[in-house]
Amino acid sequence: MAERTTHHDDIDFSDDDLSPLDIAFNKASEHVRKLTSKLDNNQLLELYGLYKQSTEGKCNISKPGWFDGKGRKKWEAWQSLGNMPIDEAKQQYIDLVEKHDPASEIDQKGSKQQWVVVSSLQRSPEPEIAHDELTLFDAARDNNGALVTELISNNPTIKDQRDDDGLTVLHWSADRNAISALEAALKLGCDINAVDNSRQTALHYAVSCGHVNSVKILLNAGAKLLKDDEDCTPLDLASDDEIKNILSVQYNCFSYM
Repeated sequence: MAERTTHHDDIDFSDDDLSPLDIAFNKASEHVRKLTSKLDNNQLLELYGLYKQSTEGKCNISKPGWFDGKGRKKWEAWQSLGNMPIDEAKQQYIDLVEKHDPASEIDQKGSKQQWVVVSSLQRSPEPEIAHDELTLFDAARDNNGALVTELISNNPTIKDQRDDDGLTVLHWSADRNAISALEAALKLGCDINAVDNSRQTALHYAVSCGHVNSVKILLNAGAKLLKDDEDCTPLDLASDDEIKNILSVQYNCFSYM
């Protein structure tokens, strides 16, 4: 999970010789220091991934092992951005900080840095993604169960669709604790025991993220305690006491492979 510490302590916030976008990005990064206690883990992870993409480009490190749960989630947040251009990542980072703290745009007394205003002047507003352009994974990330139902009902073959890392809609839903999307996908027959490229199931994801509700839903739907490439079952990965108890109580009810 994301650590509640700043991820930019060594950045130089000097505005000399920087582009307007870089100035805005640096000020947005500095502003995040004031928001960390107000954001949940998923929000922090999204900001972390965009920050790393903005400052270092495409993810260039190996995926941490299962025993480094926080490191894995941070790596996944960065790696999921793929080849996103640095300037695009910076702009998305700025937009996300503005979304989390709209008041930062207001400068009634001139006491705040108007990084949002500076950024907004450098580009034309981008249109929102059209409804018919949203993917199954977008629907899972946004916890849009209605859209998951619509997409799969219109094209049942996509229920087994995977991203580059082998994640299905169930993996994404479990990762984000997207209950509405998770329940919709299960109802429509998505493979509850589908594995990603590391042979991790949606249950592995829900457990490692500490999402109790998602764990319960998956277990009630028949999720198995399968082993991944590192010979770990979801029970092996559990760090949350409530989840450990849930898995221990139901352990003998599921296949162990």
